[in-house]
Amino acid sequence: MKAKILAASALLGTGFACAQSTVQLYGMVDLFVQRVSSGGRSVTQLADGGNGASRFGFRGTEDLGGGLAVNFLLEAGVNADTGTGRLPGPQISFTRQSFVGLSGPWGRVDAGRMYTPMFNALLRADPFRMNAIYSPLVLAAQTDAQPGLGSPLAFRASNMLRYRTPAGQAFLLDLAYAFGESSAASKRSGEFYGGAVGYDKAPYYAAYSFYRARSGTAAAPVKSPVMTRVDALSARIDLGESWAVAANGIRVGGGLASTPSARLLNLGVSFRGGLSRWTAGIVQRKVSDSPRSQFGITLGYDYALSKRTVLYGRLLHLSNKGDATASAGGVAFTPYSGDGVSSSGVGVRHSF
Repeated sequence: MKAKILAASALLGTGFACAQSTVQLYGMVDLFVQRVSSGGRSVTQLADGGNGASRFGFRGTEDLGGGLAVNFLLEAGVNADTGTGRLPGPQISFTRQSFVGLSGPWGRVDAGRMYTPMFNALLRADPFRMNAIYSPLVLAAQTDAQPGLGSPLAFRASNMLRYRTPAGQAFLLDLAYAFGESSAASKRSGEFYGGAVGYDKAPYYAAYSFYRARSGTAAAPVKSPVMTRVDALSARIDLGESWAVAANGIRVGGGLASTPSARLLNLGVSFRGGLSRWTAGIVQRKVSDSPRSQFGITLGYDYALSKRTVLYGRLLHLSNKGDATASAGGVAFTPYSGDGVSSSGVGVRHSF
């Protein structure tokens, strides 16, 4: 159950109106029994996050009056099967998201660690909600057959400044810049910038998003960083209250002059009937001038026991062609073997 702490305070001796603050504890616990296989090897295990990664956090808002508000969020990842932290773990840390900002009729500005604009743009057109294990779109972070690409696509960034248009508007604009914070002289080692622009008003959604990241980190800066360039087109149409169809096209390039680009095409569909929801998605990844490629398919079923508790099942298979080396579903496999990977799971997700 969501816990809310309400506090009201007056600023004595001033003409300011009384401001109201709201702090909320929230989270999710998701565990599933998973069977994974690749190259004739298989294992059955209890794992975290087959529907949504387990987490807990605090978020709050202070109403400053005149439509202006202060917002904050601190969110930590948890391995519910072991109780340890994640990202990176094993300690608990607020590395899923941690930011503070201002919002008003003009939109919102936040600073800290957040999802990138591209993540949010893809999220709206993915029936699997960008789940790290079963969403077909996580294949975009693979770098198979792209030597010299630099940093792979990441869906979060630290040290970020971000502007977003107000929630509920049909027109979407999402712009972000993250400081590399390199301690050595470099051409902005570790820097990131990205954005998204689109339209979201039922029953239609369409967006273009971009991602630009230079290699290097604050802890390990580089003198001559290479840039990863990702561009994506996303679309979704809601066909009544039950059906939704979505598509994403992604190009991953950049790196060295000799680095080939990869293209991904994803199609997804969902159907909701009563307490049940069925989902399906396919993805194909091809690299320019390379025989190596991937094709993946994911099927899902959710049954709502309540507003906060869901039973679910998932099936995933990813094929590697031309001795390609890519994985999905958290499956371990032999690199450059061309082995496919498969994953199936049944679990429960509870939100609070």
